[in-house]
Amino acid sequence: MKRFLPLFLLCFAASVFAAPRLPQGTNAQDPLLQLGLLDITKAPYLADPSGHTDATRAIQRAVNDARDHDLVCFVPEGTYLISDTISCEQQVRKLDKPRHTDGLTQHYWDLPHRIVLFGSAKGKRPVFKLAPDAKGFDDPAKPKMLVWIWAQTRHDAPGKQEPVWGKEQSNISFNHYFRGIDIDVRGHAGAIGIRHAGSQGSALFDSTILAEGAYAGMSDCCGQGGGTYNIQVIGGRHAIVIDPDSRFPILTGCVFEGQTGAAITYAEGGSQVPTLLVGCQIDSTAPAAIDLSTQPGYAGISIVDSVIAMRGGGTVVRTSRPQNIYVENTAVSGARLLTTGAVPLPASPEWLRVERFSSHLAGGVNLINGSVSSGMVQVIAAAPAAPDYAAIRAHHYQSPPHFDDLDAVNVKAFGAKGDGRTDDTAVFRQAIAASDKVFVPKGSYCLNGTIRLRPNTQLFGLTSNYTSIGGVRGAGGRRGPDREGGAAFTLATVDDASAAPGLSLLDVRGRIDWRSGRGVSFLASGGLEISGQGGGRFYGLRSAGRAVTLSHVSQPTALYAFNVERVTTNPQSEFKDCSHLRIYYFKAEAGTIQRANAGDGNTPGRITGCRDVRVYCMVGNVLQLGERPMLEVADSEDIVVSQMQAFRPGDFPLLRETHAGATHAIPSTRTLALFVRDDGRKP
Repeated sequence: MKRFLPLFLLCFAASVFAAPRLPQGTNAQDPLLQLGLLDITKAPYLADPSGHTDATRAIQRAVNDARDHDLVCFVPEGTYLISDTISCEQQVRKLDKPRHTDGLTQHYWDLPHRIVLFGSAKGKRPVFKLAPDAKGFDDPAKPKMLVWIWAQTRHDAPGKQEPVWGKEQSNISFNHYFRGIDIDVRGHAGAIGIRHAGSQGSALFDSTILAEGAYAGMSDCCGQGGGTYNIQVIGGRHAIVIDPDSRFPILTGCVFEGQTGAAITYAEGGSQVPTLLVGCQIDSTAPAAIDLSTQPGYAGISIVDSVIAMRGGGTVVRTSRPQNIYVENTAVSGARLLTTGAVPLPASPEWLRVERFSSHLAGGVNLINGSVSSGMVQVIAAAPAAPDYAAIRAHHYQSPPHFDDLDAVNVKAFGAKGDGRTDDTAVFRQAIAASDKVFVPKGSYCLNGTIRLRPNTQLFGLTSNYTSIGGVRGAGGRRGPDREGGAAFTLATVDDASAAPGLSLLDVRGRIDWRSGRGVSFLASGGLEISGQGGGRFYGLRSAGRAVTLSHVSQPTALYAFNVERVTTNPQSEFKDCSHLRIYYFKAEAGTIQRANAGDGNTPGRITGCRDVRVYCMVGNVLQLGERPMLEVADSEDIVVSQMQAFRPGDFPLLRETHAGATHAIPSTRTLALFVRDDGRKP
C-alpha cells in the first residue's frame, strides 16, 4: 500500500440504535419520516407552501422538533412566508458538576442534537420569503437575520453559574447543515438572509439568496471540516458581512452579483482569521468588490481560481493601510487597482490574469526560495480569453446527490434494515449493482467484509450524523465489528485514474480503500486509505486525535476545509512524496488539550519530498510546540503556502524549511504572507 490517510469524524449515531422517538402529532407511517425527514407541510406543522399564509410558527416548531428528535427538517417545493427570525439553536443543559475549558467554567454543556434543514430537489428549490410587513428588518444599523443557525454559549456569565442566555458561541456550533433552500429578503433594508457561523462539520450549500434592497445575503459562513459551497447572492448592500465569529471561512463556487456596496465586508471587530474564496465569481458595480477599510483589524483575504468583474472600475480590495491579501490564478476585468496602494493595473478592455499577488500587514514577511523579504509581489498578464466560469466552478464543486433524485435507488427498498443489528451487506451489494446512485436513509447499517463500488457509484446518506454504514460501536464506544461478531468492514473503489465514485453525507465505520482518481468525498467520514491511482476531491475532511498521512499521491488531489487537531503523534499530518496536491484552508490545532502530559503539542503539518503542492491559508490555535514548527517543508520543490499565522505566537517557528542542506525559519511572531520554493523557475 502506497498511501494512507486515516480520517474519522465524531458522530452522534447512538440515537439510531434505539427505537426512534417521533415528535408528537406526526404520522409514524409517513414514508419521509421513516427515511429520517420531518416534512414541515405535514401535520402537526402544516406550513403553507403557497406563500399566502404566514408559516413562521409552523417552521419554527418543525425546526425544533427535528433537532430534538434527530431528524432532518425537510422543506418541500413552494414559497413559505416568514415574518420573524427562524432561530435554529444548539441548546445547552445543566451539568451535574461543572467543567473547565478554554480557561473558563461551564455549569451548562451543549446538547448533541444537530440542526439539519434540507430543501427538496424536485421542481424548483423551496423559498423562505420574508413577509412584506415583517417587523424589525428595516433598519440597516440593526441588521436582523431571517434564518439564524447558532450555538447557545455554555460559558458561565460573570459571577453566575449559568451562561448569558441568547449569546452565541460559534466555536461549538458543530455539524449543522443548511442545504437547497432559497431565501428572499428583498425590500427590507435591515434584513440578512442567513447567519451560519458554523464550526467543525457545519456546512451551508446549494442556495440562492435574493437580496435586492436588503442589507446582506449572509452574515458569516461555515469553514473548517465543513464549508460553504454554491451560494449565490443577488443584490443587497453586501453579499456577506464577516465578523470575528466566522470560523475559518471558506467560500467555494459562490457567486455574488448586483451588490450596491462591497460584496464582502466586515462588521465590528474585523476578523480573526483570513477568508478564502475558491472558484468564486464577483460581478460588482461598486467602487470596491471587497472592503477591508471599515474596521481597524483584519486577518486578511485570499482569492484563488476566481473571476472578478468591476463594471464601474475601482479597486478589487479596498484598504485603509497595508493588509494581508493573496490572489492567484484569478481573472479580473474593469478594475483600476487590485488593492489600495498597489501598482495600477494595465488599462485594457480585455480580461487580465492575476497569476500571483501578495501583500501583508506591517510585520509580515515573505520567504521566497530561501530569501526573507517584505513588500508586495505582483505578477499579472493579459488573459488569452474570457474566463469560462461554469468550467471553473465545476472544477471546484458539483452538488452531491439528493434523495429526491429520480435516478437514485434506496437501500431500504432492497430490504436493508439499518437497525444496528441486522447484516445488510448483501442488500447493499444488490443496490450498488442496480444503480450508480444509491441513497442510504437514516440508520446504522451493519456491514462486513468488502463492498466494492463501481466506477461511478455515488453512495450517499442524509448526513454523517444520521447515516452510518459498517461496524457498530463496540464496548467502550470503540469502532469495530458489528454486534453479531462480523468481520471488519472495507468500502473499496476501483483502481482507475478515470473512475469517479462518490461518498457523500455519511459515516463509514471501517476502512475506505480509495483507488479512484476522479472521485469525490463530500462531508463523509471514515478510515480513508488512498493507494493505486487514487486522488480526487475531498471536502470537509477532519481528523481529531489520529494522524493523517498521505504518501505517493500522483493524481490531482484537493482537500477543502481541511482540519486536524489534538493528535498525540508528531507530526499531526504529513504529506510524503506527493504531487499535484491542493489544500484549500488548513485549520490547525495543537497543544490545546488542557491536561498534564496530553502530548498533542505536535507539528500540525509536514511536507516531505513533494512537488507541485499549494496550501492556501494555514491558521490555527497552536501552543506548546517548543522548537517544533507549525508547518515543516523538507526537500520539496514547487511549493507555495499563503497567509499563514498562529492565533497566539510563541517560541515555536511558524514555518521551517530544509532545502539543499540549508534551513530557513520564520518565527510565529510574524505573519507569513507568502512562502515559495521553486528554485527560481517561477516568479
